[in-house]
Amino acid sequence: MRVPAKARSLVLVLTVLATVLACERERPPPSVPLAPAPADTGETATAGPSAADLADPKEPTGEGIITGWLQVKGNRIRLPDGRPFRGRGANIHDTRSCDSCTWEPPRVDEVLRRIDVLTDEWHANFLRLLLESYPDDGRAKHGVARVHYKNVLEDDDYFRDVMRIVGHIGKKKGVYVLISLWQDPTFSPLGWPTARTAEVWKKLASALRDMPFVLFGLVNEPQANEDGKRDAEVWRAMNDTVAAIRSVERPGRHHVITVQGTREWGRSLDYYIDHPITAGGGVNIAYETHVYNRPSRFHELVVRPSKKLPVIIGELGPQQDRHVTMYPEDCQKLMDLAEKNDIPWIAWTFHNNCPPNLLVERKGACVAGAPLQPSAWGRMVKARLARKW
Repeated sequence: MRVPAKARSLVLVLTVLATVLACERERPPPSVPLAPAPADTGETATAGPSAADLADPKEPTGEGIITGWLQVKGNRIRLPDGRPFRGRGANIHDTRSCDSCTWEPPRVDEVLRRIDVLTDEWHANFLRLLLESYPDDGRAKHGVARVHYKNVLEDDDYFRDVMRIVGHIGKKKGVYVLISLWQDPTFSPLGWPTARTAEVWKKLASALRDMPFVLFGLVNEPQANEDGKRDAEVWRAMNDTVAAIRSVERPGRHHVITVQGTREWGRSLDYYIDHPITAGGGVNIAYETHVYNRPSRFHELVVRPSKKLPVIIGELGPQQDRHVTMYPEDCQKLMDLAEKNDIPWIAWTFHNNCPPNLLVERKGACVAGAPLQPSAWGRMVKARLARKW
């Protein structure tokens, strides 16, 4: 272990670049621990159906619970009363916070504060909670060790933190959360779920099986495969993972599960049009795409698959680099298109240093407790959420 000299420790920690890749975006640098983590209150994900609702063997109706069960019918996700689910909101990070807070003690209260602002002030009713874990503490690469980085199978404290976060969301009426494995060492080198990923999901799904406001997002973005030659392999990995989740759920209480596009960093849903997921009878499966593209591709990536499949736009945002181009006006057009077609959408991301940021950029720190001021992109999303769909 390389320990920096005392006289230079502050400078070293502040200048370490945490460049772990995800979604082909750079990670922010770690910051110096500012304060001890808040005490664990022991709170768990407790919001959910009543005892009478769980005892009823019939199809769930959502009556008597704060946020009812979603159900896929045809090519749309629907609320308990049959209306289309018009979910919209933003991605939000767990205590690891896009690898900007892994070098500090976890702060669950900071995540809860951000959830409160996003739902109560911005009026989001759909969040994508990003679960983030790494294969090691990063010390060999960065010279400074992460304090917390293991997944829910290996870190019981982290598992309890996730339950607290999910339980907090469950107290907000009408708000749904897509729990997504965003970074996880169980993924294959191309970002596919593996047999070990299925074990992660079995633990999460078992703990959350009575939570009707929860959806499950299997992975983040299957990579490459631009020619589609490996579509069937990706499909098989997704199908097996869905089967693992269904194996621990209660009969008749199947959460909506999103499977991600098979190609091009999760963009393309084409293969699923003729090969939908079959595990668990194919019940309550939705198909998630991440769109950072010009409008010329909107029909291919969103409209065409949505004619047969229930589609969720799990990420969108203005970005220009060597891989993708999407301008702010393109984002407006995509949100218009999604709402015209009753397709839920989730903006990237309610963060200060994980671009494209919905909050004013604050590089080089965990920024726990910092003002949550919307960026230009954030102001656009906040204004959209204030409008009636």
